[in-house]
Amino acid sequence: MAEPARGDSRLYRRLSWTGVGLVFGLIVLGGWVRISGSGMGCGAHWPLCKGEWFPPLDLPTLIEIGHRWVAALVTVCIFALGFVAWRRHRQDRYLRAPATLAVVLLEFQVILGPIIVKLDLPPAVVVVHLLNAMVLLAVVMVCALRSTSPLLPPERRHRDHPLVLLTAGLGFVVIFYGALVANLNAGLVCQGFPLCEGRLGPPATTLGLVQWTHRILAFLLLALITLVTIRQWRGSEPERRPLRLSALAVLIATLAQIGVAAAMVLNLLPPALRAAHLLTGTLLWSLLAVLVWYSARTPALVAATERVEAERPGLARDLLTLTKPRIISLLLVTTVAPMFITPLGTPSAALVFWVIVGGYLMAGGANAINMWFDRDIDDKMSRTRLRPIPSGRLSPASGLAFGVSLGVLAFAIFWHFVNPLSAWLALSGLLFYVFVYTVWLKRTSPQNIVIGGAAGAFPPLVGWTAVTGQLDLAALYLFAIVFYWTPPHFWALALIKQGEYARAGVPMLPVVRGDRETKIQMLLYTLMLLPLTLMPSVFGALGWFYAVAAALLGGRLLWYCVRLLREHQVTPTAWRMYRYSLLYLALLFAAMGIDRALPFGHAPSAKDVIILDQPDSPGHGPMEMPASEHQHVR
Repeated sequence: MAEPARGDSRLYRRLSWTGVGLVFGLIVLGGWVRISGSGMGCGAHWPLCKGEWFPPLDLPTLIEIGHRWVAALVTVCIFALGFVAWRRHRQDRYLRAPATLAVVLLEFQVILGPIIVKLDLPPAVVVVHLLNAMVLLAVVMVCALRSTSPLLPPERRHRDHPLVLLTAGLGFVVIFYGALVANLNAGLVCQGFPLCEGRLGPPATTLGLVQWTHRILAFLLLALITLVTIRQWRGSEPERRPLRLSALAVLIATLAQIGVAAAMVLNLLPPALRAAHLLTGTLLWSLLAVLVWYSARTPALVAATERVEAERPGLARDLLTLTKPRIISLLLVTTVAPMFITPLGTPSAALVFWVIVGGYLMAGGANAINMWFDRDIDDKMSRTRLRPIPSGRLSPASGLAFGVSLGVLAFAIFWHFVNPLSAWLALSGLLFYVFVYTVWLKRTSPQNIVIGGAAGAFPPLVGWTAVTGQLDLAALYLFAIVFYWTPPHFWALALIKQGEYARAGVPMLPVVRGDRETKIQMLLYTLMLLPLTLMPSVFGALGWFYAVAAALLGGRLLWYCVRLLREHQVTPTAWRMYRYSLLYLALLFAAMGIDRALPFGHAPSAKDVIILDQPDSPGHGPMEMPASEHQHVR
């Protein structure tokens, strides 16, 4: 792909890389302000320090005022970057957009500064302050990298790009929990390392759960980064060398971060090691941004990869392909996240494990049966013709038997290890997907994805009932979110692949009604989805963190819909919207779980009740019992 035409970007590039260095230093210095207890070194004055521009300098004052002056340098640099972007590169969205976002994030950061000082360092605001700084660092790095070399279009990027994006997203969540641990003084709640108080399970206290979750997510991050690194070092193509080296650098930084964390806990949090932990964490975040960049600009070599996989796949890989693992990863997010937001509190690790296993097997069985039934049209579409059944590597009977077997096994797991209601709901999702969507609607109606797509909304019901043992309005509400999300998500792909759907005889909406009608329908469903996602915060079921996340995530989705409607060229924006919509739903459900886990966010009050039947008390209606007591009853 040729680099987009643009003017001389040397000044833009210099300002970007200068901004990267300054923001990096600002984050580390800000951490030292907190670690050394210098946050109020200038008193409650802002922007002055103790009422003066240059006060007498004791050590706490020196540290705090140094942080403020570095922040001032960051402000000048970022605003200069934004000015250059709009003055010299106004027509080049590739450079203008991230610079503009950096200015917006900086303004928010500047607003948070005096709030922290005036309110005497409230933990909630300090955490948001750090997270916003991390996002600002990533955005400024995007500016610097974009001024150096171009991206590839989505369909040509490296095939591990989604996995790398997931890894970076998990890295941000680990940083979030690390900020909670530091600002809530939970660093020593879990004694010992790697276990917490010598136990695998979570502690009973809220602070202990925060610390334990931080550790579990950190080890999961290490596993993902190790997987990414191994995958990159399997090949020897010259094009992949930057990607291989950046993956190795991220792995080394992760190991260093965990090593520093272990030393920090075992030595009772000495300030030097706490500062080193923040430094290596910020470095790791920066390297993750570089890794994401190289995964987005390394050629996918799609044709060669597909030929190799078509010629020499193993049986295990073909069976795994039948389950559509990439699709299932999103379904598992929407299954597990509701388990953490029920009024019954945090589910046991064993329950979460069996729900994940059963959920994967049930969804995998549905997908395998879908591939068996669609084998005739899969052979006519480029994105599906290399699947195991249409390519002839697996017989149709084997594919069907595999799918049915997975479904039966999943039902048994749900029945014995979770509860019967979850088992029936999971099976209902499989049957709905196979018979209502695949067999009936997919080849007969342009509304196939609207009605049939409801199969993808069953996972939240399964996760909710796995914990509560009953269906209620909250579970149906989560069902509705996925239901309204599905049409704009899938129609974005249908716009891109409408020619293939037409050749296969599948009446997707773009094929039957045209591009513009499809875009209008996508916008309408998005407009119905966004207020629906905000309702939990409006009615107090979830707190401010979820409200902000839902508003920001939804605003971006709406922006894609509007832009798609205004453009005549479909493919680039539709690709971006399709990929973003996947991330949108995952982050939305993750935000629900994070909001409920926040010590300063929404917490179930005495008003959060569970309605229980009283079979032993004839003549009486339902009984209201506080959720905490109901948990003991179960």
